[in-house]
Amino acid sequence: WNGKAYQALRQSIATDIDAVPICVGCPNRIDEPAPPADYMTGVAKPEVLFIESYAGCNLACPGCNREAIEGSRESLTMGMDTYKRVIDSLSPTLKYMEFHLGGENYMHKEAHEMVRYCRDKNPGCFILSSTNGHFFHTDERCQKVLDSDIDALIFSVDGATQASYEKYRVNGRFDRVVDAMKRIVQLRNEQGRKKPMMIWRYILFEWNDSPEEMDLARRLAKEIGVDHLAWHLNGVETMNSSKRYHVGSPHLIEIKDEIWDTLPQRISEGPDLDFRRYR
Repeated sequence: WNGKAYQALRQSIATDIDAVPICVGCPNRIDEPAPPADYMTGVAKPEVLFIESYAGCNLACPGCNREAIEGSRESLTMGMDTYKRVIDSLSPTLKYMEFHLGGENYMHKEAHEMVRYCRDKNPGCFILSSTNGHFFHTDERCQKVLDSDIDALIFSVDGATQASYEKYRVNGRFDRVVDAMKRIVQLRNEQGRKKPMMIWRYILFEWNDSPEEMDLARRLAKEIGVDHLAWHLNGVETMNSSKRYHVGSPHLIEIKDEIWDTLPQRISEGPDLDFRRYR
């Protein structure tokens, strides 16, 4: 973290972030200018980690610039040896890890082993991942989720029917994702486990925000047994945002207890995580 390579990277970002290939099109870019290049010199190693084991994706969501993401990586897959070196360098004081970034991490053949490795090296770390849910179609794969001891798993499912879901999750199969959530919840409950916390994140667009569709999603969430259903406001400018639910809308009061930004307050167990800070 305090070595020459990282210091050089910070210097490049502070000088001209758009000249750094890995930063171009990064979904975590913020508007604020970069801090001085030497601001982390001599500081203890990070306690929060965002890691991408796989940069590719099986879907073609219009709000995701696959060309920029995949084109800025020398390889779509992170090797296990590289991953272990990263985790080892931050252990045993890592407190929070998001196991996803620009791709679908569960396309990596060793995804579950990676999560488990972090857990073994950092017993107190809260591990979270987000997925489109297409890679848990067997009981064996769902069991691996439980055995990895991940704390929370977010399923991105933007619709309550195939017709509305596939408008944004292009090439996605709604039935397969719902079945995956059901399988994981069922296995978790049968084995008397509390983890992973299952979260259904639903981005609101103009085609999936009707009272009927949202009520259907609520009923499905209850039937599946997810721990939380969270409406997410569309942050992609080129897409068709919900006309009722958007930043500044007076209608937000209608769903104030179900919106993504209130999720930290709704989680009664575990660490007090502010997802808005991390994502």
